[in-house]
Amino acid sequence: MSNDTSENWLKFLNPESLKANLIRSSIYITCWEMLKNSVVDHPRTFYTSTWEDGKFIPDPEYKKEVLALDDDPLIASALWFKNNGAIDTDDIILLRGFRSHRHEIAHELPKFLGDIQSNVQQEYFYGMLGLVAKIDKWWIKNFEIPINPDFDARNLSEEDLDGVQSMSMIMMNLLISVADGKDEQLRRLYTEMKKNIEAKKSSKSG
Repeated sequence: MSNDTSENWLKFLNPESLKANLIRSSIYITCWEMLKNSVVDHPRTFYTSTWEDGKFIPDPEYKKEVLALDDDPLIASALWFKNNGAIDTDDIILLRGFRSHRHEIAHELPKFLGDIQSNVQQEYFYGMLGLVAKIDKWWIKNFEIPINPDFDARNLSEEDLDGVQSMSMIMMNLLISVADGKDEQLRRLYTEMKKNIEAKKSSKSG
C-alpha cells in the first residue's frame, strides 16, 4: 500500500470505484486466459489427431515441433507462431508483460482495490486484443479456411480475410467495452437476442 492511507481508503470505500476495479481485474484475467488459449491451443490442435479415453492426445510431433522450442509451453507455442511468420519478437515480449500483469492482479488483488498507485493497465486490454487478432486471423487464413470445403468456390480478397473475426476476438471486444465502462453494445445485443428467443418460443407454442 502507498503511504497516503486516507486516499487509499477512499479508493476502497467508494462503491463505484470498488466495483469498477473488481470488474476490470476479472475482465483482465479473463482476457488473458483467452489470449493464452489462442497461443497454446492452436498449435496443439494442429499436431493432434488421436482421441483416447475421452480426450485428444497430441502427436509426438507436437513435442518435437512446439514444446522443444522452450521450457515454458506458452513461450514455446508463441515461438512456433513466430517461426511460422504469424508474430514477431516484440509480440512475445508483450505476451510476457501481459502475463506478468495477470499474475500481479491475481496474487495481489487487494492492492488494486485499495492502493491509489496500483491500477489495472487499461492499455494492456487493447494489446491483448491486438495479439489475439493477429494470431487468430493468421490461423483462420492459413488453417481453417484452406481445410473448409465451404470456401473452395470462394475467392476471398485480402480485405475479406482481414475482416474475419474469431469468437475470442468478438468476446474480448465486448468484455473490454465493459471494462471501459461502456456496456451499451452488450445491452443492445442482449436485448436483441432475448427478443429473438422469446419470438421463437412464442411461434413454437402457437
